[in-house]
Amino acid sequence: MTVPHQDFVPHQNVLQVKGQEPVVFELEGRTEGIHVKIPGGAKYFTKLRFKIKNRKMENLNYKQVVKKGGIPIKTKEVDLGTREPSETEIYEVDSPEDETPSGWLTRGTYYATTTYYEGDKELFSTQWTLEITK
Repeated sequence: MTVPHQDFVPHQNVLQVKGQEPVVFELEGRTEGIHVKIPGGAKYFTKLRFKIKNRKMENLNYKQVVKKGGIPIKTKEVDLGTREPSETEIYEVDSPEDETPSGWLTRGTYYATTTYYEGDKELFSTQWTLEITK
């Protein structure tokens, strides 16, 4: 996990798996990675919540890379737009709906990296694990 940029504060990721209660992952001040369990073949999306401080930030992006056995198998990118600084506002952007792989061959642990960018400049990055269950 990298220390966030002084003008960008990752606040929360909210995982919404269809048919389940949302799971909130606090990112602000977090010092360890995240472990997520999702059933195979489940539809889900993530709410990305973040704060902007001190200055306007343009061309914000979120990129997630999921790997199995060190090989990238899925990449997701979400445009977060241009945001104005605010001491109180928490911005929220939904990722597109996705579906976990299904079948006994796809069960197991996947390793992922989530990174927020302003243009090509990295603002924050964290590693996490995804466990596909039955």
